[in-house]
Amino acid sequence: MSEYRAVGVVGLGRMGLTLAAGFRRAVAPGLLFAAGRSASSVARLQETVPAATVLALRQLPHHTDVIVLCVRNADLPTALDELRPGLTARHLVITVNNGLPLRTLADAVPGPVAKLIPSVGNDKGAGATLLVPGPRLTAGATEELLGLLRAFSTPFVIEESQGRAATDLASCGPALLAGAARAMVDAQEQRGAPLPGELAEALVAQSLHALSRLLGEGASLDEVVDRVAVPGGNTAAGLEAARDGLAGAWGAAFRATEGNEWSKSAPELGTAVQD
Repeated sequence: MSEYRAVGVVGLGRMGLTLAAGFRRAVAPGLLFAAGRSASSVARLQETVPAATVLALRQLPHHTDVIVLCVRNADLPTALDELRPGLTARHLVITVNNGLPLRTLADAVPGPVAKLIPSVGNDKGAGATLLVPGPRLTAGATEELLGLLRAFSTPFVIEESQGRAATDLASCGPALLAGAARAMVDAQEQRGAPLPGELAEALVAQSLHALSRLLGEGASLDEVVDRVAVPGGNTAAGLEAARDGLAGAWGAAFRATEGNEWSKSAPELGTAVQD
């Protein structure tokens, strides 16, 4: 029998709702639980993930094996204070915050810990999840957790030191790519291209869809470029003109995500009472 059968999601913002909808695909009926901080967040959960059972935060440990903390670092101490009386060595506690060292979380709870970074699309059974196994999480338990994640995502096991860079590509990536696609549409509009905005956006969307299909069928990024960018052709000319600017723009974006993350200090979570 699986060690991890029942999941509780703490915090029902965008990320919490995404993971609640994802884990709905991973656990048996009646084994998904959630706790929210406001009536409005609970109402959104009940509308989008009606299979989840809403509990008071302090009750979650009595019904779950896995607890996913989808709250801001600033709110973690309060959330853990409510959870801690019911936590035991059997509970896997997961944080979704890159800026929280797993060693800090491990010192605050009696059981194993991990870090999980979701991405948009997990609620639809698509996209990546990034898993960082933490202290006391065994290899067997890691495989069990990966089995849950595969029900709604393509999971990747990474090291904690890789978290920021991997998150830029996997979790921030869909929004960054959508922003880049929006910039393509805007650039055509600014140069006076005779295209209605709706048509331009639809064409870019189809380009992204085709790229996704090609990559999903095993093509590499370079292979897609080589298939389209014939030497001396228009696409090759466009890529050459944009190369330096694109590299600089992405570098600036990644420096900004890193700077924003490190501007937020990690919380003091206290120390768990060990059995």
